[in-house]
Amino acid sequence: MLNNFVEEIIKPVLSQKDSTAVAFCIGDRMYTYKQFYDIIEQIYSVVVDLPEGNIALYTVDDIRTYASIYALWACGKSYVPLNPKQPRERHIEVVTSIGSHYILSADKKYDISLDGVNMLSTKDVVVDGYVRKDTISIKDVDDSALAYIIFTSGSTGKPKGVQLSRGNVAAFIDSMNHVENLTITAEDKCLQPFDFTFDMSVCSYVLPLTKGASVYTIPHKAIKFSYIAGLLEDYHLTVLQMVPSMIRNMLPYMAELHLASVRYNILAGEALTGKVLKAWHEGNQNMISYNMYGPTEDTVYCTYYKIDKSNIANPLSSNDIINIGKTFVNSGLLLLDDNDQIIKDKDIEGELCLCGSQLTPGYWMNEKENKAKFLDINGERYYRTGDLCYYGDDQNLMYVGRKDFQVKINGFRVELGEIENRYSEISGGRFAVVMPFVNEQDNTELAIIIEGKEYDFKDHKAQLANELPPYELPAKWLFIKSIPLNANGKVDRKAIKKHFEL
Repeated sequence: MLNNFVEEIIKPVLSQKDSTAVAFCIGDRMYTYKQFYDIIEQIYSVVVDLPEGNIALYTVDDIRTYASIYALWACGKSYVPLNPKQPRERHIEVVTSIGSHYILSADKKYDISLDGVNMLSTKDVVVDGYVRKDTISIKDVDDSALAYIIFTSGSTGKPKGVQLSRGNVAAFIDSMNHVENLTITAEDKCLQPFDFTFDMSVCSYVLPLTKGASVYTIPHKAIKFSYIAGLLEDYHLTVLQMVPSMIRNMLPYMAELHLASVRYNILAGEALTGKVLKAWHEGNQNMISYNMYGPTEDTVYCTYYKIDKSNIANPLSSNDIINIGKTFVNSGLLLLDDNDQIIKDKDIEGELCLCGSQLTPGYWMNEKENKAKFLDINGERYYRTGDLCYYGDDQNLMYVGRKDFQVKINGFRVELGEIENRYSEISGGRFAVVMPFVNEQDNTELAIIIEGKEYDFKDHKAQLANELPPYELPAKWLFIKSIPLNANGKVDRKAIKKHFEL
């Protein structure tokens, strides 16, 4: 018996194998669903016999990358994305962690040069003029099998792998299908601006393809906000998924943007302000926006708040931060106080904990984190998000901030401790604190505050750039005679922020 993942995710794509409707627009080149199927079939013929279940995937902006994912899924395997912008050292950590002997890539030039790891270039597989053989046979595997593993920043300095099962993804798509007034059809043109190591990408390509809609991508080297503006003008996109910082970067050019075609905005990954959203809606008062929230561990999004012309003038917010709404149909939540007691009353802050069929089976080979982050409450398994929230009007969730020192940079989750640990290792044990700050463009960046006399840190900065992705690199390097501590002997981050006016 085939499972929900096959029925809801794979079959809707493969069933359109003769359709001439546009599936993807990549670099201004259109690919029909028929062409997409043929590419999937060619890659499937290679990956179906691989002996491993988790396959590393070097994710360039290419039709073969998307086809590789569906080929892997059709034969019951999962993908583990490698970001081209991240350094080779990070790729080695990920590939070593999953024990993979294969890396699938649409880029023939890419080679990790690691003993025992084989590069499989899909450029050697996919050919023009391919004669279809109809050889795809969907493997019947349980929904508990993995669909993908995304490695996120880890507080110990090592990336940690969040496992998402086929059942998690199927439950998420079902939840999206139950979001109020969000009705995507085959006529829609949908934006996919994210790297595959950012889980918002999953919704940006999977959801449209289940509807027979078209997916419009952004090249890795493009300036995102200007490329989005071009797509809006040239192709009249109807569904946008973005992080709020993308909108902030486009606001100065509102007079030149073509927003009339936009039906839906899905915004997530960062706190959304009313100031930003109201300015955006001035470009099209009829579009509907959804402020969505969700950690990678709960499969992309798990709550939402709808904003349209009926409430755009006064959306429910606190300090101009728009609330994150209520839970999806396949997710559950509660708030815990400092004693792990359930909070039910309004206006009392607590840590947001999540449960339900979208929730990850756990971190890859990381029992310590699994014990720390998951707990049982009345027989239900919950995930501690580390996010502080409280119930506002009508039980909508008001977002307060992080319980720990984890931040979002351009939508990517960053553990400040990872950067601090890496810097300590390369500097011979120097003490430093990494803190976020908001730049003149209202975007979040990082500052590293180093204890001791100022020195020429050029080499250390270069070493960090070799080991960390670009969004984790400090934009400011600051020095202080002594890192201030509070009464409990902990780093006094408030004092640091005040000292440097961060």
